[in-house]
Amino acid sequence: MHEPTSPQPVRLLFLTDSPIAVSGGSERFLRNLVNGLPQARFAISVVQLCDEPLPESRVHESSITPRVNLEYLPCGAVYGRSGMRAYRLLRHRMLREGFHVIQSQHENADFFNALLPRGPLNAIRISNRRDTGFLKSTKLRFASRLLNHRYDRILAPSQAVLNAVAASERAPRERMLCIPNGVDTARFQPDATAYQRLRANFDLAPDALLIGCVADLFAVKRHLDLIDAFAQVHEEFPQAHLLLIGEGPLRDTIETRVRDLRIGDNVLLLGSRRDVDALLPALDLFVLASDTEGLSNAILEAQACGLPVIATHTGGNADLVDDDRGILVPPRDPDATAEAIGVLLRNPDLRSRMGAAARSRVAGDHSLESMTQAYASLYDALVHAR
Repeated sequence: MHEPTSPQPVRLLFLTDSPIAVSGGSERFLRNLVNGLPQARFAISVVQLCDEPLPESRVHESSITPRVNLEYLPCGAVYGRSGMRAYRLLRHRMLREGFHVIQSQHENADFFNALLPRGPLNAIRISNRRDTGFLKSTKLRFASRLLNHRYDRILAPSQAVLNAVAASERAPRERMLCIPNGVDTARFQPDATAYQRLRANFDLAPDALLIGCVADLFAVKRHLDLIDAFAQVHEEFPQAHLLLIGEGPLRDTIETRVRDLRIGDNVLLLGSRRDVDALLPALDLFVLASDTEGLSNAILEAQACGLPVIATHTGGNADLVDDDRGILVPPRDPDATAEAIGVLLRNPDLRSRMGAAARSRVAGDHSLESMTQAYASLYDALVHAR
């Protein structure tokens, strides 16, 4: 009598334009996903279409499970020499090895995904959109319109992103699916001991009011708007401090604005950090002033730590922030942001109620387990339907 053979794991290939060991929302999402998918059911490869980053930038490398096969495949413009080389290597691999599912995020990865052969395992193609496509040129939007029919599914973390893709790229609605981001609520949680510990570590007064933002220093995150708002807030609350967690090309510009506004003693640029989960619970509130968002992991992590959130009314932010859990403000409006910060700083009871409501909602609707299970179930269903 023959022993029953265990089913072969589903072979997943993730394509992304950026290294997943660095800070950033889409990178954090992919780390969370590949770490959370069941090892017995999935064999996972991640091809990063970029140069290998410097060691000091790979702040989250140790958090990636070793069972994931990570590779770098440098690719500039997809129509250039490096792009053509990358495509040839991926095409050869698809035809030689085969994968059950190819999932891509960002422009180059999506382009390759749409054009790669399905290979011997008749691969499912999934395009995972992480933002509203605000950086796409007219040519890229046109190319996407031509290629969107080749994806079996177009996924996004919020309905706002799917609406944007449907409107600007005429993508087929019947192939779209929203799977919200999830957060590790065991790692990101309130910690009463963090409040004074952080103030002592940074040599701040015990009654210092701490406003935090976790976002890499890129123009789309609108740090200058937040700094302008904080300068107004500081006039009423001299004990307030702004903590900016993240790194990026605008650091010098931000430092100059801070100096010009003479608030340098109250603004801390902390760079990329591995200990965001230890920093967030020590804050009084969280602010994100972005021009656009998909479904912000930074907001979810802050809410999981019991923080009220002030965020711009853009993208999927309205799915996460309402009158019970924070305040939405118009994008590019430092005055409105300053007013909202002032409201919360004047009302500690309101901050506490909003933070508790935010934590409860995240634990119920945005757990990491529910996100990874949704993706795992989708992969199984699509592969078995072949």
